Amino acid sequence: MKKMRKKEFMKAYNYSASTYQRRMSELKSTPLFCRAYERVTGQEIWSDTKLCDIFLSFKAYNKIRTRKISPQKFIEEDRKNAV
Repeated sequence: MKKMRKKEFMKAYNYSASTYQRRMSELKSTPLFCRAYERVTGQEIWSDTKLCDIFLSFKAYNKIRTRKISPQKFIEEDRKNAV
């Protein structure tokens, strides 16, 4: 699990400030993935890149589906496909 500070994360993912805020807002409101966002202090924020990557895959997967699946089901299916 790699953790990055906010500025490092924005640079690595090529996010503008508004895109970062939008993605993190959605991530924080999603069960299971909210653990990827860690606000240590008012000025220090860490992001778990592994969970963020899984969240982005989950978001993309649900975008093309008519029947949306839960984060838990997505992770279970992802594990089945990995084996």
